[in-house]
Amino acid sequence: KTSTTTVEARASPWVAGTWTTGYWDCCKPSCSWTGKGDVTRPARACDARTGATLLDPEAPSVCHGGVAAMCADYAPIVVNSNLSLGFAAAAVSGFHGLAGDSECGRCYELRFTGEAHRNGDWGGSHPDLIGKGMVVQINNIGYDVTGDHSFDLQIPGAGLGVFVDGCQAQFDGFRAGDFDCNNRYGGCYERVGCEHLPEALREGCRWRFDWYLWFAGGGQTNNPYVKFRRVRCPTELTRISGSVPFDDKDWPTAE
Repeated sequence: KTSTTTVEARASPWVAGTWTTGYWDCCKPSCSWTGKGDVTRPARACDARTGATLLDPEAPSVCHGGVAAMCADYAPIVVNSNLSLGFAAAAVSGFHGLAGDSECGRCYELRFTGEAHRNGDWGGSHPDLIGKGMVVQINNIGYDVTGDHSFDLQIPGAGLGVFVDGCQAQFDGFRAGDFDCNNRYGGCYERVGCEHLPEALREGCRWRFDWYLWFAGGGQTNNPYVKFRRVRCPTELTRISGSVPFDDKDWPTAE
């Protein structure tokens, strides 16, 4: 008689009370360098000149005069009306347990919740976003973010932030303002602004308005709150990033 052993997934409790932002600066993700995270290989970076996957993980970032850039297919992906997939920077200087470069390659299930921001009762999730889910893989690390900010979602058109030169270097013939409607922190507030982006980024920009409901009504969605937990990475994401955590099978699949 043959016996089999079932390995149960590790418990993965939800962490509540944190909020998210969005950005897209075209810079090489920090998890694309070697030595970041306990993963099979660094996350993909793409050649700013050709769009091809770079084979050298030490290639310098387009945001510092190099050729390594964020790949266009890191933009969000709609699975259905209640679930999207994507990539994010982990904000690792807060209270919520996200922990530095070790976060590279890990995947998290986010559930959008209904809280508003306490300093003025503003923003948060649009009512139709509440309860929806998103699974993200971490391919960048944000050390300069503190407090209850947890994830910076990678969304074309959501704001260049401090790095204003990378996208212009990656996409010839475009100005910095084309990539975020001249709004460095917050990005485009209307869907029509997506038409100013390069064709390769427009669908990801439209996701922000069509699925995420950015400023669809009452100042929402705007930097929505989430609860989150670690999960096994969907193959749809690891096929894009090329990076899988060595302990990935220990974690539950997203609900």
